[in-house]
Amino acid sequence: MIPFAVKSPAEITKMFDQERRKTERLLLKAPISGRVQESEVRLVNIGSLGTTVEHDKPLIVGGPHKLHFRWDGEEIVVDCTVVHSQQSANIFSTGLSFVNEPPALRRVLDTLVDRDELERLRTLVEASKLINSSIEPDALLGSILTVARNELHVERGTLYFVDEEKHEIWTKIAGELSNEIRLPIGKGLAGTVAATGEAVILHDAYADPRFDRSLDQKTGYRTRSMLCVPIRNRGQKIVGVLQLLNKTNGAFGSGDLDFLNGISDHMAIAMENATLHMELLEKQRMEEELKLGREIQSRLLPQPPVDIMDTELAALSVPCYEVGGDYYDFIELPDGGLGLAIGDVSGKGVSAALIMSSVQAALRVAAPIEDDLARLVQRLNALIYRSARGRKYATFFFGRYTPSSGELRYVNAGHNPPFIAIDGKLEELSSTGKPIGILPDSTYHERVIEVPPGATLFLYTDGLNEAADPEENEFGYDRLRELFGKVHEPRRIVDAVTQFERGAQATDDKTIVVLRRM
Repeated sequence: MIPFAVKSPAEITKMFDQERRKTERLLLKAPISGRVQESEVRLVNIGSLGTTVEHDKPLIVGGPHKLHFRWDGEEIVVDCTVVHSQQSANIFSTGLSFVNEPPALRRVLDTLVDRDELERLRTLVEASKLINSSIEPDALLGSILTVARNELHVERGTLYFVDEEKHEIWTKIAGELSNEIRLPIGKGLAGTVAATGEAVILHDAYADPRFDRSLDQKTGYRTRSMLCVPIRNRGQKIVGVLQLLNKTNGAFGSGDLDFLNGISDHMAIAMENATLHMELLEKQRMEEELKLGREIQSRLLPQPPVDIMDTELAALSVPCYEVGGDYYDFIELPDGGLGLAIGDVSGKGVSAALIMSSVQAALRVAAPIEDDLARLVQRLNALIYRSARGRKYATFFFGRYTPSSGELRYVNAGHNPPFIAIDGKLEELSSTGKPIGILPDSTYHERVIEVPPGATLFLYTDGLNEAADPEENEFGYDRLRELFGKVHEPRRIVDAVTQFERGAQATDDKTIVVLRRM
């Protein structure tokens, strides 16, 4: 057996590259003047095995002959044979084959290869610079289409972004940030490319059953050819699809794919940056909306009235997020009484704040005209249930306080039991019904107590007693009762609870209302 050497992958690649370079011909941007059979010729392309020349006078087919031309100040002479010759009008196009490849010819070919590679790199650099010149989606689309028009010579194009969360691809009409076109991944040509990762070339779009003619019919545009390619990032993840229409100088081919593959990384980076930019803009918009919501909500929580006979009032609400679901209110009633309200909507954030504002609006309308507190809270319960269908509810306390007598009529709909401090002793005001919004037909009943002179009433939400330190130890009712026995100012009470948390992230709003009868 004759031994043979096993070539490494690098050697095999080099061998195939050498064979490819022997067979390919390099197109000359400007023809090189030369001479064959004493006739002047112009070299159109040149390779290791032959060249194509143009000339004005006919050449004799056969050989051997010699091709003379100058390159970089050097006279190059190559043995050749005239293989074929064709005439078009007054110009002859002739193919020459080379008998051998002198070192001088190899230097010419190497120089041309280097020139083409430098030109390709220059084009890629310029294309990448243009693509990465902006992170605005509209500008990015314009940049990529400019590159496609300049380098691939196409009439139109569409850039699709991949939305993994929604399993869709989407694009925008340039200049219209809100006008998106969305397609499921796997549907249509662009959706199929996003799903499979395989490029699609249509030389005759109307002859392919996958092509949807409806957009052409709507716009009057005629799609002739199409190139649709996936855009992958460096991790080979598909982040977009580029669809190009109607190549103006021939047919789409492998050269177009090679060029787009060369700038695919840059397109992917630009698209990911654009996506992050849009997400940042959306986040900033939401933050502005929440900031405005917090300002509006803080204005909805009233300042305690200061002209209530023999009564001091104070209140404070601290949301744990931009907007909260805690609520308190003071409503001056036609008979000279004062409505006191406090509530805590389940959950946090915007949805809780919306329910809170609904409760406040309804209470301010109904409280001055409905003296029956049980019926009043029952109506609020029905309102919240219709709005949220049981998905949101609120613990709620409402009382009618008569300053002249100290009488307090109240309904406690599942809210934290308020405390009343009388002669240094704290008593709880227990619940008189379920939270509002849980069941459509909940019923409530009213209770009556007296707030004697010197007594203090504390209304609060569970953000106080359920506040926790870094070890998740809760402040609890016992500490809260002890605190109420010593401190009456809402700010000092909230500060004491915050100090107990020792920097732990608050998970609930903190709200307190204090009424003291003089």
